[in-house]
Amino acid sequence: MLFIKPHLHVGATKLSHGTNVFHEALQQGKDLYHVVNPSGSDYDLEYVRNNDLVPDVVREPKKGVDIYPPYLTYDEKDTGRMDLSLLLEHEAVFFESVNEYSVVLAKVALENTGIQVWFTDPLILSFLPAQERLHVGKDIPDLSPERMLRAVNQFVGGFFEHNFHTLGIMPLFHNVFFWQSLTEKPYSDLKYVCIGMARNVGIGGILSYYANAQRLFAEKGLETFLKKNATRYSDEMLRKYFSLQCQPDDSTAENTILVEDLTSITATYAFMLHSAKVDISILSNTFRDELDQYARAVVPPKTLGVLIRGTDYIVSKMSGARKMATVDDMLPMIREWIREDHYEKIFLATEDQDILDRMKHEFGPMLCAIAQERHRVQDFSEGMKLLSELEESLKNESDSEARKEDNMANYLYALYCLSKCESFMVSGQCHGWDFVLSLKEGEFKRTYKFAVGLKNEKEKS
Repeated sequence: MLFIKPHLHVGATKLSHGTNVFHEALQQGKDLYHVVNPSGSDYDLEYVRNNDLVPDVVREPKKGVDIYPPYLTYDEKDTGRMDLSLLLEHEAVFFESVNEYSVVLAKVALENTGIQVWFTDPLILSFLPAQERLHVGKDIPDLSPERMLRAVNQFVGGFFEHNFHTLGIMPLFHNVFFWQSLTEKPYSDLKYVCIGMARNVGIGGILSYYANAQRLFAEKGLETFLKKNATRYSDEMLRKYFSLQCQPDDSTAENTILVEDLTSITATYAFMLHSAKVDISILSNTFRDELDQYARAVVPPKTLGVLIRGTDYIVSKMSGARKMATVDDMLPMIREWIREDHYEKIFLATEDQDILDRMKHEFGPMLCAIAQERHRVQDFSEGMKLLSELEESLKNESDSEARKEDNMANYLYALYCLSKCESFMVSGQCHGWDFVLSLKEGEFKRTYKFAVGLKNEKEKS
């Protein structure tokens, strides 16, 4: 991303101000330019790699994977390979500052939508001509978040906060241009997309991301399949439990997009719109029968399902929608539902031994849970932030795959049992919430997702 700075660097490479100045700078590939502007003040352009604008707390768990592409090339005229939905769903957009991305996005909005565009900095008039829908000044209208999209200077990813009304300017640019980051070919010339996953994605995330990607890429007429050895689980293990699309015989480099890592796509509004629905047919018939038999045995009709995530959610200090409620946060509502709906059992799903111990202390024999490997926050060594890292450190070659398969199967048993409960609550946004809702046949009597990391925003149904 190119930032517009006061002219300070005399020895920087020179460019001439014009409508193509950003593309010229990106093409040359330098970090600093001096731009000569005959019709106004000279200025400097400073390039910062997009992923370097992401806070460490968001970037570190991805272990070197770029969450946002660099966008060294893009075409603001190619609207067929843009996603304008965020712009079109608002009446106005406010840009907090003038830079490469705000200039380009303002131009796109003015040329392809009917929304109003607001800036406080008159510098924008050096890049865009004055026009009726371009407003420059300090009097920004006081519109509700649902009506005005705000592009701010600080990093706000949207997906991480579960709110796409206020976004950092770089994530907003990505939301509009992400289709162009995947391929230079016309989508009409393509047939398939082959997707990979970050190695830290658990089985719930893999299944959710796979299903969401299928629906998203279907918008472009593409069929989705999982890349060979694309996840932390072996392909043989995945085929044993799930029905996933294998690579079609006619898939070639010419008709298939390869997305090595789905991370940048999962960070978009378009991807989020397709979330939360994993068809039960994704489970193999044999495994589904085993799950049914187990759930019938351990989940009586009057059961409250509770999912509480801990361990790495605590260690990595996740924020926003992914900050988890504690047992203390949840106890008043758990007791209220038991009292009002007369629940006989609580089925608890958690990977955290401390949470299980606390819930046993509170509810005694009323509580039931899957027997599985669990961990405590203090089990994490310095530098560890993810449960996958802890599990990797504990394995040895002789039991590696067996242990991984056992953990995965137990996790799925727990989520399936939650889907058979009468009501369901979860400590915060996680793949387990989406997956349980997807597996539920019919409706829960009540559901609640805690959102202790979001101010005044709690999801309830």
